[in-house]
Amino acid sequence: MKRALVLFMGLVVLGLLLTPINAAITEINSSNTVIVLPTTKIVNGVPLHIGEDAITGSRLGAFLVLQGVSQGTYTKTVSVPVEYHSVLIHDENQTYKLNSVDMPDVGVNVSDEPVGHGIVVQVNFSRIEFNSTKKAAEFGDRSVEIIFNENTTPLNIGGDYKVISTTVDGKDTMYFYAYTEVESTTSSLGESITVGRWTLKFVDININQEEMLVDLTYPSGIIKQKTMDKGNYYIMYVDSDGNEDFEWFDTYPSSRINELLERGVKELFVFTPTDFFVGINNAQMVTYDYWHYEKVRQYQDGDVYKGQWVWDIDPNRNLYVLYLHVNESLTGFKPVFIGEGSALKLPTEWGLEIEPVFVKNNEGEITGIEGYRFVRVASVTKKVSITAPKIEATDDVYEFIVEDTQLKNLPADKNVIIVGGWVSNKAWALLEQVYGKDTINAIKDEINQKGYVIKELNNPHNPSYKVIILAGKTYEETRLAVEKFMEEM
Repeated sequence: MKRALVLFMGLVVLGLLLTPINAAITEINSSNTVIVLPTTKIVNGVPLHIGEDAITGSRLGAFLVLQGVSQGTYTKTVSVPVEYHSVLIHDENQTYKLNSVDMPDVGVNVSDEPVGHGIVVQVNFSRIEFNSTKKAAEFGDRSVEIIFNENTTPLNIGGDYKVISTTVDGKDTMYFYAYTEVESTTSSLGESITVGRWTLKFVDININQEEMLVDLTYPSGIIKQKTMDKGNYYIMYVDSDGNEDFEWFDTYPSSRINELLERGVKELFVFTPTDFFVGINNAQMVTYDYWHYEKVRQYQDGDVYKGQWVWDIDPNRNLYVLYLHVNESLTGFKPVFIGEGSALKLPTEWGLEIEPVFVKNNEGEITGIEGYRFVRVASVTKKVSITAPKIEATDDVYEFIVEDTQLKNLPADKNVIIVGGWVSNKAWALLEQVYGKDTINAIKDEINQKGYVIKELNNPHNPSYKVIILAGKTYEETRLAVEKFMEEM
């Protein structure tokens, strides 16, 4: 019987995988159910029709496989690369600045001047030549420059930031600080706040004196008690050498803050209590503002940002230039040749490139350069949905349809369907052990009175699963119980 069931169920599942079927998934299907078939063939010399019960059980099994099939919608997000092109820019030995007229989809705020949040992307065509030997455009030193100011940066810092430029030991230097500003935040006595690597715990608040006592935990782990008064400003910092310090001022210390930032302080925390008051349930409260700076990057003139792109810093004008550097006498700054099918990639996350457009003769040989185009490669994201059969089906027919002698206990993670009455199906003995004789005898009486039953019992090991009895006085009535059960699902 097992071989026949395996073959039958295999054909059913294979057919489902190949053919879309519209059917709603119910709570009971072949993936979460065990069907128990009878094995008793003869009682008191009378043969029982368990073969008919097996056929009925197989039909039920096929039905439960069908119950696990429905139409499912599957959604996937896909990204497609898209190219945006500028107009053709002719090489007339001019200094060209990219603009939104020549390239409406440039994707960045380009400008003729580095003011506000404008960025200048400029090409000095007098420094670009056609190399007839390599059949390529040869980009010279500082042929391409990107000019930033204190409001713009190529760095993906995230959130707010500050750019500070200065001169250190005669060398122009800039520091990038991640920056946070918080106003009118309130805490109560006993609470703590952590800002960067500093922690303040409010251990005592004197409303009348408008002051408080705090435990200040330094980045090194040292804890010191400090008194803080309303309206005063407290600076906590780790300098460029890693030294920690604490200072206080009676007015906002802008000069001292700028001085520390220009010295390359690693972390700077400015805190001021703005009010003390009694809150709900007589809680002592403090309102405060704070500012936090954390140095995330620093560069000096000549430092490499990426590849052959180098910084030129101008503290006097607060300008920061990234330029393509070529110097054959220095390692890593070899000549830059851009041939057919290639482009010069800008060292930012904008996806901008510069590609030459070549002139060819009748034989298809490259003979010169017609001009240049800026190209931006971006990803367009879209959700794609498809409807296809969704299948919840058993992957082991031997666990799905079993003989009554195999059922030793009720599983806690499956529904159990008993096919056939107590005479032919030995699983009824297990039912008596689990539910008691009185409960099972009542079901037997109902079968004798009505001819068959469709009885649902809670699985005592897991009420999310059921034990279902489909049984009749004869195999015909058992078949009727199964058919009625399938109709009602």
